Amino acid sequence: MLAVLTGIVQTLVFAATVGCSSPPPQITIEDPYGELSPVFIGAGSFYLKIRNAGGRDALIGAQVDLPKTVLELHEVRDNRMVRVTKVDVPSRETVELRPGGFHIMVFNMPKTIQKGSELALTLKFDRSGERTVAVRFRK
Repeated sequence: MLAVLTGIVQTLVFAATVGCSSPPPQITIEDPYGELSPVFIGAGSFYLKIRNAGGRDALIGAQVDLPKTVLELHEVRDNRMVRVTKVDVPSRETVELRPGGFHIMVFNMPKTIQKGSELALTLKFDRSGERTVAVRFRK
């Protein structure tokens, strides 16, 4: 009888755990591009669409393979750029990083980076890990 009761409790615990967890995210990156700052040399922004066909996730960082380069997640609020720690990517939705909204700022790029330059941008997600995409600067 104890074995049967133990089995029932284990089944209920497993069912509760599975029922409460979010399914894994299914992240794809679309239309990535960069724009160089018209004001600051060595600065620019990255824009892209994050499509999620699965469970919730969050973009928590980004990097490029250039020494001394700094990347930050930003959002525009009340016409001011504000640094944020993450960009939520809800389940079964698309989040667009775009001018005037969420975007990735890049600072301290070498002067050799110009219109037409391409970089490997690695995006860091809370649940999905890292995704690397090629990004070309438009202007």
